[in-house]
Amino acid sequence: MTSAAAPPLRQRADLLFGLGWIVLGAAIAAGSWRMDRLEGQGVEPYAVPGLVPGLLGILLALLGLAMALRARRGPAAGTEAARAEPWRAALALVLVAGFVLGLLGRGPPFWLAAFIFMFLAILLFEWPDRRRAGTLARGAVQAVLIAAAASAIITLVFQEVFLVRLP
Repeated sequence: MTSAAAPPLRQRADLLFGLGWIVLGAAIAAGSWRMDRLEGQGVEPYAVPGLVPGLLGILLALLGLAMALRARRGPAAGTEAARAEPWRAALALVLVAGFVLGLLGRGPPFWLAAFIFMFLAILLFEWPDRRRAGTLARGAVQAVLIAAAASAIITLVFQEVFLVRLP
């Protein structure tokens, strides 16, 4: 018999996964910090090896912290219903696979592939709520605007700041 105070299994899993993401993010950030900065070769500070992995490691750790803290507080009202929708995980996998295997580097330029991915992700994930609310057209317009702005910003940052040649 379990005690009434024991957190639900999903909440404990979120706490453990959050802690795991913190450890992984910290390990990535620490590994990137130890990389050679190549100052002697005149590499610009914003283009040094390890900068992007380090930032991503820090971001992973911060998101892991947010996940662990949320798990400690317990689920917010209404979040259990959203979590119980397995189609969302399947849709995310299909969209990511489509982006990586079908679009990225196989035809359209990066900015267009990123736009298509983000537009479809926003539109499809919001579809049920927008259909219920009768705001599908407004949601589609917002998805276009957000995807266009995000794909332009991402492309510019990678090409102009990190000097990465995108497909």
